[in-house]
Amino acid sequence: MRIIKDKPCNTIVTTIFGAVVLVLMIPGIASFVPATWTPDRIDRRNTHATRLQGTPTLDSITRSEALRNLAIPLAGFAAFRTGAALSVIGQPRLPKLTGPYDTVGVRIVRIETDSGGCRAKVFYPARSSTNADTADGDGPYCTNGRETSDGMAGLVGFRQLGLSFLLSHLASATSGTTLDADPENVPAKLPLLVYSHGYGGNMDMATYLMRQIASHGAIVVALEHTDGTASSTRLADDTVLPFSPGLLRGSAQLERRAEELLAATKPTNLPSDLPIDETRVFLGGHSYGGPSCLVAASKDILSKKSSIRGLVLHDPALGMGDRGLDRVTQLVPTVSITSDEYDRGGVRCGQTLHARGCYHGNFVDAPLWAPLWVMRPLSTVIPAAGPCDPNELHSLLAASAVSFMTDPSARSFDIDDPLLEPR
Repeated sequence: MRIIKDKPCNTIVTTIFGAVVLVLMIPGIASFVPATWTPDRIDRRNTHATRLQGTPTLDSITRSEALRNLAIPLAGFAAFRTGAALSVIGQPRLPKLTGPYDTVGVRIVRIETDSGGCRAKVFYPARSSTNADTADGDGPYCTNGRETSDGMAGLVGFRQLGLSFLLSHLASATSGTTLDADPENVPAKLPLLVYSHGYGGNMDMATYLMRQIASHGAIVVALEHTDGTASSTRLADDTVLPFSPGLLRGSAQLERRAEELLAATKPTNLPSDLPIDETRVFLGGHSYGGPSCLVAASKDILSKKSSIRGLVLHDPALGMGDRGLDRVTQLVPTVSITSDEYDRGGVRCGQTLHARGCYHGNFVDAPLWAPLWVMRPLSTVIPAAGPCDPNELHSLLAASAVSFMTDPSARSFDIDDPLLEPR
C-alpha cells in the first residue's frame, strides 16, 4: 500500500504561482532564441559567415529588442498580480449553514498542558438573540488578522516575494460566527470533537468547515499546535511562534500534538457553560492531524480512564506516523474520509469512505478563499479544490461527522449520498 505523506495546504498557491510565471516567461525566453540558430552558427568563429547568411546573432539583438522581449513576461507577471488581487475582492464568500442550528458562536481559549498549552478555537450552537453586552459581534476568520494571514503567506514564500496580498484578504474576512455568544439552550448535551490541523495548518484555516459541523449539533475545538508545525501561533506568554518544523523532531512532534489533543478533552480546559456530553468525546484531524489522533487514542487506551469514543479523520497522512499505528482503529471506532488522491494511494484507516471529486484542500477552506474559476485551475498542479461543490462537501462532512458521533458503533452512516463511496 502506498502511503501519502502530508503537505502544507498552502503550497497549492505557491506551486501554481511558479508555474504561471514560468509559462508567462516562455514567450520572452523563446524570443531570444531564433529558430534558425544552431550550435555552429552561435560559435564566434562563424559569426561573420552567419551574418552573411542573414541569420540573427547575439550581437544583432539591440537593446530595444531585448527590452521588448523582456516586456512580455513582465507584463504577464503584472497582469497575473493585478488579476489575482482583483479576483479576491469580496472573497471568501460566507457559506450557508445547513444544520438545524442557524447561529454558531466562537470563543478563543487556551488549553493548558504540562508543556505550556496551546490555543484553540471553539465552535458551538449559539442563541440567535445573544445579549449584545456579552457578545463581541462577528468573529474574525483569522484570529490575529494579518499576523495569521502573513504567517500562512510566509510559509509558502509569498511574503518573501512581496505577494502577501494573495492571502491578506483573509485577515479581514468574517467567520460567520458570533464571538463569545451565549450557548443555545439545546434539548440534550452535544458531542465534543477535538480537531487537529495538518502540517503547516492552524486553527483558522478550516473555520467554515468547523462552523458547519457545529451547526449540525456538536461542539468543535480546533487546536493550534505548538510543536512547530502550525503556520504561526502564540504561546502562553503571547510571543509569536512562526512555522518551525525543526522545533521538535520525529515522534516528539506527535507526542506534543497528542498531549494537546487529550488535554482539550478535559472539561476543566473548556468553558463551563458549554453543553458538552462527557460520554461522547471524539478526536478528529486532517492530514498530519490523522496520526496525531491515532497517537492520542493509543495513549488514552493505555490510561485507566479511557474517554475517547471514536476518531473522525480526513485524509490521514499515515506515512508521517509509526508503522502499524492504524492498528489503534481495531480498538477505537474510526471513520476516515479520503480525497481522490488519497483514495488512489490506497489509504485505509478504520471505516473508510471516498468522497468523489474531493481533493486534499477540500478538507480545509482553501476552495472558498477565491472564486472556483481561480482555485480549480490551480488544482491541475496541486490538489486545492476538486470538481465537487465545496459547500456541498463541507455540509456532507459535517452531517457524516455528527452521524458517526451519534452512534460510533454503527456499521454504516445514516446518510445516503452518492458522493460518499464505501471502501
